Amino acid sequence: MTGDALKTCNDAGNVGTAIGVGLIIALWAAADVILGITYMVYRLAGRRPRT
Repeated sequence: MTGDALKTCNDAGNVGTAIGVGLIIALWAAADVILGITYMVYRLAGRRPRT
């Protein structure tokens, strides 16, 4: 490939890479939030009630 076809192919590859990295970061953040909420619920459930 040469010229415009090469540029278009490279641009498409860069867009695909950006989408892939964005999905990985989004899934990582979602898992982090889920684990954080689970940990908070676990800690609250393990506390002794006030008397």
